Amino acid sequence: MLILVTAILCSYIGQIHSEDQCNGLYSDYSHHLSSKTPYRYVANHNTEPVNFEGCKAWKIWLVQRHGTRTPGKELDQFVQKRLPEIQKDIVNNLIESKLCNEDEIKSWTSHEEIDDQKRLTREGEDELLALAERMQLRFPNLLNQPYESTNFLFRFTDTQRTRVSAKQFAIGLFGRNDVKKVLFDEPLAKDPLLRFYKVCQKWRKDVKKSSSASAEYQQFIESQLTNVTLKSLSSRLGLNYTLTFRDAKNIYSYCAFETAWEKNKVSPWCSIFSKSDLMLFEYSEDLKHYLIDGYAYELSYKQACVLLKNAIDYFDDQDLNSKNGIFYFTHSGTILKMLGLLGLYKDEHKLKHDNYLKMENRLWRTSKIDPFGSNIAFVLYKCNNNETKILTLHQERIVHLNGCIDGLCSYEKFKQLFATELQNCNFDEMCNID
Repeated sequence: MLILVTAILCSYIGQIHSEDQCNGLYSDYSHHLSSKTPYRYVANHNTEPVNFEGCKAWKIWLVQRHGTRTPGKELDQFVQKRLPEIQKDIVNNLIESKLCNEDEIKSWTSHEEIDDQKRLTREGEDELLALAERMQLRFPNLLNQPYESTNFLFRFTDTQRTRVSAKQFAIGLFGRNDVKKVLFDEPLAKDPLLRFYKVCQKWRKDVKKSSSASAEYQQFIESQLTNVTLKSLSSRLGLNYTLTFRDAKNIYSYCAFETAWEKNKVSPWCSIFSKSDLMLFEYSEDLKHYLIDGYAYELSYKQACVLLKNAIDYFDDQDLNSKNGIFYFTHSGTILKMLGLLGLYKDEHKLKHDNYLKMENRLWRTSKIDPFGSNIAFVLYKCNNNETKILTLHQERIVHLNGCIDGLCSYEKFKQLFATELQNCNFDEMCNID
């Protein structure tokens, strides 16, 4: 076993050293920015109407992560204080570095969008507006109509980034004049539907603060592979010390944020990373989310049943006067747990601290499944012979569930697929720490 691990490590080190020593922008950087990936990198720009013969779209239910935002307190302080120190150390040792973008690093100053409020940015506003416009083109008979409070429901969490995301989405559907008519539900301080995990005490105790989950993550960031990466990165920057994982990870995160804030512009900090660097930091983020939001613990995704049940209750309402669309605006944790409940992007092997090199082609890759602006939608169709069918979308693309042809699924079959989750959806019981 030790011989195998050593061989894999040697191969990894060889990969690092074989990469371009004059490290210009790695062309596929955009595929490895984890949950801070701007939505423009994964958006579906095909706006052809989604039609199925003999069927007509009747209702839509959508849960939507907010768009691109500014960082939280820790990263903001890092960018304001520690990153300029690292920048100075790099500039003072340029003769030792192997960078192609020395001038960009020299002239870098923190971006005007930087603050610690987790506030929706201009790019985030554009993401939501454009997304709504594309959805309207795909489902014109359902969404291309004047706003009426009886037709549409909007709800968001108690944050600026989801509030503004909801408004921008509404502008995309109804225009800047008619959006003034839109009624938005007042947010709850702790929303048991849109941020259910915040009120699930058992999940907070046994998963989010789990010693085994944190230990698994800690083992990865302290692994020999990670140490080799940090030493290689520090050497490439000409530093006479080795960056800590926290410092390097913060630079990686800021590279993603700064890139997300402006179209057609890449943060100069992205170009300090090689492909293997980016893939390792991406995996650290994937592992973290897998442990607290994904398939590592059943409770993480099973609690999302409250959200799926909400969709089913809405679709089961046969009242012809019921709403055409429900739109919820929430956060990364909600989207990932919902994906888990639907059984999507589940790998054959678990993500662990010691199987990174085996998981290069993993499905659970937050850069693709959980960027800023990530979304899940269900569209209910009325078909011939009074049959009801349902379409599932993720990132505006049709998702193929088991047993469903061309993505369109019998509504009854859809409910059967998730019958266990829906029938056992006793949130208070599963979340009670007693």
